[in-house]
Amino acid sequence: MKLATAPDAWGVWYADDPRQTPWERYLDEVRDSGFTATETGPWGYLPTDPSRLTDALSSRGLSVCGSALVHLLAPADAMETLRPRLEQTCWLLKAMKAEWVVLMDDSDLPQPGKSRELSPQDWASMIRNVKEAAHYVTEEHGLSFVFHPHVGSGVETEAEVIRLLEETPENSVGLCFDFGHHAYTGANAVAFMKRYADRIPYYHFKNVDPVLLAHIRRNNINFIEGFQSGVMCELDKGMVDFAEVRDFLATRGFDGYAVYEQDMYPCPPEKPFPIARHNRQVLRELGI
Repeated sequence: MKLATAPDAWGVWYADDPRQTPWERYLDEVRDSGFTATETGPWGYLPTDPSRLTDALSSRGLSVCGSALVHLLAPADAMETLRPRLEQTCWLLKAMKAEWVVLMDDSDLPQPGKSRELSPQDWASMIRNVKEAAHYVTEEHGLSFVFHPHVGSGVETEAEVIRLLEETPENSVGLCFDFGHHAYTGANAVAFMKRYADRIPYYHFKNVDPVLLAHIRRNNINFIEGFQSGVMCELDKGMVDFAEVRDFLATRGFDGYAVYEQDMYPCPPEKPFPIARHNRQVLRELGI
Protein backbone atom coordinates (compact mmCIF):
# COMPACT_ATOMS: atom_id res chain seq x y z
CA MET A 1 0.00 0.00 0.00
CA LYS A 2 1.00 3.62 -0.44
CA LEU A 3 1.42 5.75 2.67
CA ALA A 4 0.60 9.44 3.08
CA THR A 5 -0.41 11.96 5.72
CA ALA A 6 -2.52 15.12 5.81
CA PRO A 7 -2.49 18.57 7.43
CA ASP A 8 -5.19 17.29 9.80
CA ALA A 9 -2.46 15.26 11.54
CA TRP A 10 -0.77 18.58 12.35
CA GLY A 11 -3.96 20.16 13.73
CA VAL A 12 -4.78 22.03 10.53
CA TRP A 13 -8.48 22.52 9.77
CA TYR A 14 -8.49 25.93 8.09
CA ALA A 15 -6.60 27.71 5.34
CA ASP A 16 -5.40 30.39 7.73
CA ASP A 17 -5.40 30.21 11.52
CA PRO A 18 -2.64 31.61 13.75
CA ARG A 19 -2.96 28.58 16.02
CA GLN A 20 -1.96 26.23 13.21
CA THR A 21 1.46 25.07 12.05
CA PRO A 22 2.67 27.27 9.14
CA TRP A 23 2.58 25.41 5.85
CA GLU A 24 6.35 25.52 5.26
CA ARG A 25 6.97 23.99 8.67
CA TYR A 26 4.27 21.41 7.98
CA LEU A 27 5.99 20.21 4.82
CA ASP A 28 9.38 20.15 6.54
CA GLU A 29 7.96 18.02 9.33
CA VAL A 30 6.12 15.68 6.95
CA ARG A 31 9.50 15.00 5.31
CA ASP A 32 11.37 14.74 8.60
CA SER A 33 8.84 12.34 10.11
CA GLY A 34 9.29 9.94 7.21
CA PHE A 35 6.24 10.47 5.00
CA THR A 36 6.58 11.10 1.29
CA ALA A 37 3.04 12.12 0.29
CA THR A 38 0.33 14.40 1.65
CA GLU A 39 -3.21 15.53 1.07
CA THR A 40 -3.44 19.25 0.37
CA GLY A 41 -5.62 20.12 3.35
CA PRO A 42 -8.08 23.02 3.25
CA TRP A 43 -7.88 25.06 0.04
CA GLY A 44 -5.30 27.79 0.44
CA TYR A 45 -3.32 26.20 3.27
CA LEU A 46 -0.70 24.86 0.86
CA PRO A 47 0.11 26.95 -2.22
CA THR A 48 -2.56 26.63 -4.91
CA ASP A 49 -0.31 27.68 -7.77
CA PRO A 50 0.89 24.38 -9.29
CA SER A 51 4.43 25.56 -10.03
CA ARG A 52 4.90 26.95 -6.54
CA LEU A 53 3.42 23.84 -4.93
CA THR A 54 5.56 21.58 -7.13
CA ASP A 55 8.70 23.43 -6.07
CA ALA A 56 7.73 23.27 -2.40
CA LEU A 57 7.04 19.54 -2.59
CA SER A 58 9.87 18.41 -4.88
CA SER A 59 12.49 20.23 -2.82
CA ARG A 60 11.41 18.03 0.10
CA GLY A 61 10.91 14.79 -1.83
CA LEU A 62 7.13 14.92 -1.38
CA SER A 63 4.07 14.47 -3.59
CA VAL A 64 0.30 15.03 -3.37
CA CYS A 65 -2.10 12.09 -3.06
CA GLY A 66 -5.41 13.98 -2.97
CA SER A 67 -7.55 16.75 -1.54
CA ALA A 68 -10.40 16.79 0.97
CA LEU A 69 -13.33 19.22 0.85
CA VAL A 70 -15.85 19.86 3.61
CA HIS A 71 -19.16 21.23 2.34
CA LEU A 72 -22.75 21.56 3.50
CA LEU A 73 -24.45 18.94 1.34
CA ALA A 74 -28.10 18.88 2.44
CA PRO A 75 -29.32 22.12 0.77
CA ALA A 76 -30.97 21.54 -2.59
CA ASP A 77 -28.69 24.13 -4.18
CA ALA A 78 -25.47 22.87 -2.58
CA MET A 79 -23.87 22.11 -5.96
CA GLU A 80 -24.03 25.78 -6.90
CA THR A 81 -21.33 26.50 -4.31
CA LEU A 82 -19.67 23.09 -4.35
CA ARG A 83 -19.04 22.90 -8.09
CA PRO A 84 -16.59 25.85 -8.18
CA ARG A 85 -14.71 24.33 -5.25
CA LEU A 86 -14.56 20.96 -6.99
CA GLU A 87 -13.42 22.61 -10.19
CA GLN A 88 -10.44 24.35 -8.59
CA THR A 89 -9.56 21.23 -6.62
CA CYS A 90 -9.66 18.97 -9.67
CA TRP A 91 -7.62 21.48 -11.65
CA LEU A 92 -4.90 21.50 -8.99
CA LEU A 93 -4.89 17.72 -8.54
CA LYS A 94 -4.53 17.11 -12.27
CA ALA A 95 -1.67 19.61 -12.42
CA MET A 96 -0.01 17.74 -9.54
CA LYS A 97 -0.70 14.32 -11.14
CA ALA A 98 -2.81 13.31 -8.15
CA GLU A 99 -6.05 11.35 -8.24
CA TRP A 100 -8.26 11.48 -5.15
CA VAL A 101 -11.06 13.91 -4.29
CA VAL A 102 -12.39 13.33 -0.76
CA LEU A 103 -15.76 14.91 0.10
CA MET A 104 -17.16 15.34 3.63
CA ASP A 105 -20.49 16.73 4.80
CA ASP A 106 -20.48 19.87 6.93
CA SER A 107 -23.88 19.56 8.58
CA ASP A 108 -22.53 20.91 11.88
CA LEU A 109 -24.71 18.52 13.86
CA PRO A 110 -25.92 18.37 16.55
CA GLN A 111 -27.31 21.84 17.17
CA PRO A 112 -29.45 22.98 20.11
CA GLY A 113 -33.04 21.96 19.55
CA LYS A 114 -32.22 20.01 16.40
CA SER A 115 -32.10 16.27 15.87
CA ARG A 116 -28.69 14.90 14.94
CA GLU A 117 -30.18 12.99 12.04
CA LEU A 118 -31.01 14.64 8.74
CA SER A 119 -34.67 14.87 7.80
CA PRO A 120 -35.79 12.57 4.97
CA GLN A 121 -35.84 15.56 2.63
CA ASP A 122 -32.35 16.69 3.62
CA TRP A 123 -31.00 13.15 3.33
CA ALA A 124 -32.42 12.76 -0.17
CA SER A 125 -30.98 16.12 -1.17
CA MET A 126 -27.57 15.19 0.23
CA ILE A 127 -27.55 11.92 -1.72
CA ARG A 128 -28.43 13.74 -4.95
CA ASN A 129 -25.60 16.19 -4.37
CA VAL A 130 -23.08 13.45 -3.56
CA LYS A 131 -24.01 11.60 -6.76
CA GLU A 132 -23.74 14.78 -8.81
CA ALA A 133 -20.39 15.67 -7.24
CA ALA A 134 -19.07 12.18 -7.92
CA HIS A 135 -20.22 12.33 -11.54
CA TYR A 136 -18.56 15.72 -11.97
CA VAL A 137 -15.24 14.52 -10.55
CA THR A 138 -15.12 11.17 -12.33
CA GLU A 139 -16.75 11.96 -15.68
CA GLU A 140 -15.77 15.58 -16.29
CA HIS A 141 -12.28 15.45 -14.80
CA GLY A 142 -11.32 11.76 -14.90
CA LEU A 143 -10.35 11.68 -11.23
CA SER A 144 -11.45 9.37 -8.42
CA PHE A 145 -14.10 10.30 -5.85
CA VAL A 146 -14.57 9.06 -2.29
CA PHE A 147 -16.98 10.14 0.42
CA HIS A 148 -15.70 10.54 3.98
CA PRO A 149 -18.19 9.91 6.83
CA HIS A 150 -17.41 12.17 9.77
CA VAL A 151 -18.44 12.49 13.40
CA GLY A 152 -20.85 15.41 13.79
CA SER A 153 -22.06 15.34 10.19
CA GLY A 154 -25.05 14.00 8.28
CA VAL A 155 -23.22 10.70 7.69
CA GLU A 156 -21.80 9.57 11.00
CA THR A 157 -23.18 6.25 12.25
CA GLU A 158 -22.54 2.86 10.70
CA ALA A 159 -26.19 2.64 9.63
CA GLU A 160 -25.88 6.00 7.85
CA VAL A 161 -22.68 4.94 6.11
CA ILE A 162 -24.32 1.73 4.89
CA ARG A 163 -27.36 3.66 3.71
CA LEU A 164 -25.17 6.08 1.76
CA LEU A 165 -23.35 3.17 0.09
CA GLU A 166 -26.65 1.52 -0.82
CA GLU A 167 -28.03 4.72 -2.35
CA THR A 168 -25.00 5.74 -4.41
CA PRO A 169 -23.43 4.05 -7.47
CA GLU A 170 -20.44 1.90 -6.60
CA ASN A 171 -18.72 2.71 -9.90
CA SER A 172 -18.36 6.40 -8.97
CA VAL A 173 -18.75 6.75 -5.18
CA GLY A 174 -16.08 5.06 -3.12
CA LEU A 175 -15.63 5.33 0.63
CA CYS A 176 -12.77 7.10 2.34
CA PHE A 177 -12.85 4.91 5.43
CA ASP A 178 -11.65 6.63 8.59
CA PHE A 179 -11.06 4.03 11.31
CA GLY A 180 -11.09 6.65 14.05
CA HIS A 181 -14.38 8.28 13.14
CA HIS A 182 -16.07 4.91 12.69
CA ALA A 183 -14.81 3.60 16.03
CA TYR A 184 -15.75 6.86 17.76
CA THR A 185 -19.43 6.13 17.04
CA GLY A 186 -19.18 2.81 18.91
CA ALA A 187 -19.08 0.59 15.83
CA ASN A 188 -16.50 -2.09 15.06
CA ALA A 189 -14.33 -0.37 12.46
CA VAL A 190 -12.29 -3.42 11.47
CA ALA A 191 -15.37 -5.60 11.01
CA PHE A 192 -16.98 -2.93 8.83
CA MET A 193 -13.82 -2.58 6.74
CA LYS A 194 -13.79 -6.32 6.07
CA ARG A 195 -17.48 -6.34 5.13
CA TYR A 196 -17.33 -3.36 2.77
CA ALA A 197 -13.77 -3.52 1.49
CA ASP A 198 -14.95 -3.57 -2.12
CA ARG A 199 -16.24 -0.01 -1.69
CA ILE A 200 -13.11 1.28 0.12
CA PRO A 201 -10.27 2.32 -2.20
CA TYR A 202 -8.84 4.94 0.20
CA TYR A 203 -8.21 4.84 3.96
CA HIS A 204 -7.59 7.27 6.79
CA PHE A 205 -5.57 5.50 9.47
CA LYS A 206 -6.61 6.91 12.84
CA ASN A 207 -7.16 5.46 16.30
CA VAL A 208 -9.34 6.14 19.35
CA ASP A 209 -8.49 6.01 23.06
CA PRO A 210 -11.22 3.77 24.58
CA VAL A 211 -10.85 5.23 28.09
CA LEU A 212 -11.28 8.80 26.90
CA LEU A 213 -14.11 7.77 24.60
CA ALA A 214 -15.98 6.21 27.54
CA HIS A 215 -15.45 9.42 29.52
CA ILE A 216 -16.81 11.49 26.61
CA ARG A 217 -19.91 9.33 26.38
CA ARG A 218 -20.56 9.33 30.13
CA ASN A 219 -20.33 13.10 30.28
CA ASN A 220 -22.05 13.88 26.95
CA ILE A 221 -19.04 15.85 25.70
CA ASN A 222 -19.29 17.17 22.14
CA PHE A 223 -16.89 15.82 19.56
CA ILE A 224 -14.86 19.04 19.19
CA GLU A 225 -14.03 19.01 22.91
CA GLY A 226 -13.48 15.29 22.64
CA PHE A 227 -10.91 15.73 19.89
CA GLN A 228 -9.20 18.46 21.90
CA SER A 229 -9.01 16.08 24.89
CA GLY A 230 -6.87 13.69 22.85
CA VAL A 231 -9.43 10.96 22.19
CA MET A 232 -7.92 10.49 18.74
CA CYS A 233 -4.67 8.92 19.81
CA GLU A 234 -1.47 7.36 18.45
CA LEU A 235 -1.99 4.40 16.14
CA ASP A 236 -0.61 1.88 18.66
CA LYS A 237 -2.56 3.19 21.67
CA GLY A 238 -6.20 2.83 20.68
CA MET A 239 -8.98 0.32 20.11
CA VAL A 240 -8.27 -0.36 16.42
CA ASP A 241 -5.79 -3.19 15.82
CA PHE A 242 -3.75 -2.01 12.84
CA ALA A 243 -1.85 -5.29 12.63
CA GLU A 244 -5.18 -6.94 11.80
CA VAL A 245 -5.90 -4.16 9.33
CA ARG A 246 -2.50 -4.67 7.69
CA ASP A 247 -3.00 -8.41 7.41
CA PHE A 248 -6.44 -8.07 5.86
CA LEU A 249 -5.34 -5.48 3.32
CA ALA A 250 -2.33 -7.63 2.44
CA THR A 251 -4.59 -10.59 1.65
CA ARG A 252 -6.49 -8.36 -0.77
CA GLY A 253 -3.34 -7.02 -2.39
CA PHE A 254 -4.44 -3.48 -1.55
CA ASP A 255 -2.19 -0.97 -3.33
CA GLY A 256 -4.09 2.26 -2.65
CA TYR A 257 -3.44 5.01 -0.12
CA ALA A 258 -3.45 4.77 3.64
CA VAL A 259 -3.39 8.34 4.97
CA TYR A 260 -2.24 8.80 8.57
CA GLU A 261 -4.26 11.36 10.56
CA GLN A 262 -4.79 12.33 14.19
CA ASP A 263 -7.50 14.93 14.90
CA MET A 264 -6.24 17.52 17.40
CA TYR A 265 -7.25 21.00 16.24
CA PRO A 266 -6.27 23.38 17.70
CA CYS A 267 -2.88 22.43 19.12
CA PRO A 268 0.49 24.09 19.79
CA PRO A 269 2.73 23.97 16.68
CA GLU A 270 5.35 21.96 18.55
CA LYS A 271 2.91 19.13 19.40
CA PRO A 272 2.27 17.29 16.08
CA PHE A 273 5.80 16.46 14.89
CA PRO A 274 6.83 14.02 17.68
CA ILE A 275 3.44 12.31 17.36
CA ALA A 276 3.76 12.00 13.58
CA ARG A 277 7.30 10.65 13.89
CA HIS A 278 6.09 8.08 16.45
CA ASN A 279 3.18 7.02 14.24
CA ARG A 280 5.47 6.68 11.23
CA GLN A 281 7.65 4.34 13.27
CA VAL A 282 4.57 2.34 14.32
CA LEU A 283 3.63 1.95 10.66
CA ARG A 284 7.19 1.02 9.77
CA GLU A 285 7.19 -1.71 12.41
CA LEU A 286 3.94 -2.98 10.88
CA GLY A 287 5.74 -3.27 7.57
CA ILE A 288 3.94 -0.31 6.04
